[in-house]
Amino acid sequence: MDAFRDKLSDALRKRGSLSTQDVYALFPEMNRSTVSWHLHDELEKGMISRKGHGVYVASATIPEQDERFSNIPELSRSAFGILDRSGYEFYLSGLDCLNGLGVKVDGSYPVIVCTRAKDVKNVQLDLMRAMDLAVTEDEGQMLSDENLRRRIQFVVLSSSDFTLQKNGFAYQEKAFVDLYYAATRLEYPLPVKELPHLLSIIEPTPLQVQAGDKGQASVR
Repeated sequence: MDAFRDKLSDALRKRGSLSTQDVYALFPEMNRSTVSWHLHDELEKGMISRKGHGVYVASATIPEQDERFSNIPELSRSAFGILDRSGYEFYLSGLDCLNGLGVKVDGSYPVIVCTRAKDVKNVQLDLMRAMDLAVTEDEGQMLSDENLRRRIQFVVLSSSDFTLQKNGFAYQEKAFVDLYYAATRLEYPLPVKELPHLLSIIEPTPLQVQAGDKGQASVR
């Protein structure tokens, strides 16, 4: 799915629009019914839209999402793809939503994922099956084992308010709140002294992150 989307998006950027026959020609090795299924899926997800009968263009959301992806590590992009295919509601938070927006973090860091409370364990298991160790907010006992702590690649948090994100990425204020929570409660490998600097670059907006989403302090 990711390979299909990437190739389709690249062709749309270069050519502006594609007919159904153009799309078939992009994937000569793929059965036409399979191409049609993927094309329909991209329409349903809003990644592309119809300009006319049998003519497709890139949706307005693609450039923004592509810009996000260019500023996050491969680990985060892979996790996004896995969860996007899983069907669970989710969004990335923490450094992935600050990197490139006044912050530049090089190297690897655990990916913070937010999902519905009822899906936390399922998202954790999906990430662990496909990638590596994921920890949830109620598994603090794991942090006492230094060997396990070094292996953690994903922090899965519950969220009840999905208005605090757009296109799978938390707004900056929410991203900071989640990062603060992970750094102070879950030993996320970010020096606490860096938090005031990160907060200083966030432009105030009307967005309110209410207390109670994981019991975190609010940002107003």
